[in-house]
Amino acid sequence: MISALDGPVAASAERRVLVVGCGVAATAAALAASRAGAAVMMLDGGTGASTLSTGAVDLLPWEDADRARSGLPADTRGALQALGGYVLDEGGTRIVTSAGIVRPAYGRDAALLNVGPLSGQRIAVVRCRRPGWDADALAPAWGPSFEALDAVVLRHGGEDVLPDADLAARHDESGRLDWLAHRLREAMSAAGGRWAAVVVPPLLGAQRARAHDLSDRVGARCGEAAGLPGGAPGLRFENARDRALAASGVAYARARVRSVHRCLTAWRVIGEQGQSFDGGAVVLATGGFIGGGLEFAPAEASLATALPASARRAIRLTLDASVALGAYGRPLEVSRSLFGPSPEAIARPFARDALMDRAGILANEDGSVPGSPGLFAAGDVVADAPRAWLAALASGARAGTAAARCLGRSLVTESAQSSLDGEPASRP
Repeated sequence: MISALDGPVAASAERRVLVVGCGVAATAAALAASRAGAAVMMLDGGTGASTLSTGAVDLLPWEDADRARSGLPADTRGALQALGGYVLDEGGTRIVTSAGIVRPAYGRDAALLNVGPLSGQRIAVVRCRRPGWDADALAPAWGPSFEALDAVVLRHGGEDVLPDADLAARHDESGRLDWLAHRLREAMSAAGGRWAAVVVPPLLGAQRARAHDLSDRVGARCGEAAGLPGGAPGLRFENARDRALAASGVAYARARVRSVHRCLTAWRVIGEQGQSFDGGAVVLATGGFIGGGLEFAPAEASLATALPASARRAIRLTLDASVALGAYGRPLEVSRSLFGPSPEAIARPFARDALMDRAGILANEDGSVPGSPGLFAAGDVVADAPRAWLAALASGARAGTAAARCLGRSLVTESAQSSLDGEPASRP
């Protein structure tokens, strides 16, 4: 009997890129590979860290954002444009957060307000009974230009406790947006004076960002503050992803991957339910610790309080693949302790330049995995990569483009071999 790992591979599968994951990096990889001419299939193992996005678009952790102003490669810009709904402001971006911080970013979800160009101008912060929203505390925390404004934002009973994403979905409707615009104009008129902008909680659309539409209706710039993870920006990303993948013709399957192995002339991906997928190249974009691609698993984890028989690496990939894990540019070492390192020694805020922020698959700049031709890694699962939204997108775009080119090289080799054999080369 032929097993799932060594069975025959269809010729068409050798011309396909398989993308494992469904977040920012995986989406960029799929879009870039498709744009480069490859057939692409995305394997979705479930919600990951990308759904927790707060709308900030960063190349580096935001504390270092002011020095991250380098230009973006064409494949990265192509993926960003295909998604839609994201803005890279020419003069830089500064967003306000529900934690009372004004912080820089490389870009933003189009629903967020860029307060950078509004310095010294009067900005309203609507008073609204929402969890985690206190206009009277936020306005002075953000700066002297911000003033709390009495405005009716909630229309129906229970909206004061409705989750952000659900309230945002109600503002996908033009009628509800018209109602909100009317209430904001009334409030601004009653307060007197000229207002340059209005900041609202995260509620401006779930399918698409509605800040521009609201601004047109109000006659002043309107936008959200960045809220807690798991809100409207993450839902807007998922909807943008689905539209972009469908428009690009990317095939889709729901499968949590168990293993990735080389099989004859292609790669074979096996799902937890026994599904089998073949491709000429594979991009691993499973996310890191938050996304589920990596796990902290010291030797004693499977033995409760018993003394483990031997030490092992405390960090591992959650699927079986021919990769090496590392950090700081070198492979991970086996712990000197049978119980492995304590979490406090390898995680923030207890450790600076923490191992858990660094650990991942050792890969080249284009995402290719050394020693495994046709296997690529992207996003937070890559060792030493910045854990930031735009960095993950750029990493995915590079890996997707490289994976598609890898297929092209395979086809050239196949064509040359066929010519030597005196047979016509097959075409995709």
